[in-house]
Amino acid sequence: MNKKIIFFDIDRTLYNPNTKSIPKSTIKALKKLHNTPNIEIAIATGRAYYMLHIIEEIKPFIDIYILINGQIIMKDGDTIFTNPLTKEEVRKVVTLFEQNNLKYGFLGEHNETLNIVDEKGKRAFELVSMNIPKVDPDFYKHHDIYQMWAFCERKNHCQYITNLNSLNVVPWLGDGFDVLSKGMSKKEGIKKILDILNISKEYAYAIGDGENDIEMLDYIPNSIAMGNGSENAKKHARFITDDIEDDGVYNALIHYKLI
Repeated sequence: MNKKIIFFDIDRTLYNPNTKSIPKSTIKALKKLHNTPNIEIAIATGRAYYMLHIIEEIKPFIDIYILINGQIIMKDGDTIFTNPLTKEEVRKVVTLFEQNNLKYGFLGEHNETLNIVDEKGKRAFELVSMNIPKVDPDFYKHHDIYQMWAFCERKNHCQYITNLNSLNVVPWLGDGFDVLSKGMSKKEGIKKILDILNISKEYAYAIGDGENDIEMLDYIPNSIAMGNGSENAKKHARFITDDIEDDGVYNALIHYKLI
């Protein structure tokens, strides 16, 4: 039997931030997958590992983590790939953000910080069930940085995409956007894992809901968008399943005869 692998996004795919829980049918589906021979279960997320307290109950079923949109990869508990931003890149971003008086933050491998915390920033983190980081605008001077983020009105994102054209600028919920190395994405992390495990794309599956899932959905032939996903994400998937609270993950795996 050919080995297969399934890549899952987290927020609004496995985990529902509205109910702050993982649907019972999703837990049941992952347990069935875990007990099926020759199927690897992988996470592909924009979160760092220390942000995964929200999926604690399904961690025993997960074999691989593609973290921070492909910047860090873990397999069987070991870190097998890292790709931090260069110090020059980080300084360039910090200078631009400071000139525009933005609220911004840093993601390290084991911690994260913000330059300032206000009520709007708190709400943004609460929206995705993330702990509010500590304030340390000099964090980048002493740690490797794998991603930065900032908050500004969505209509102004385009100016940062233009000014930071040597990096990837990816919008996320509300007024936030991420900044990471050019060419790095969930897709690139997936490519590395498929190569390491010697699994053909035809035996790979990917399921997600948002803008940072699009490259992944385009790359994997057996791609699935959640019913609650963005309209743009749905355009890039081969199959659209039900909403997260309507057994979307479970039904997608049934559709592909994986469980």
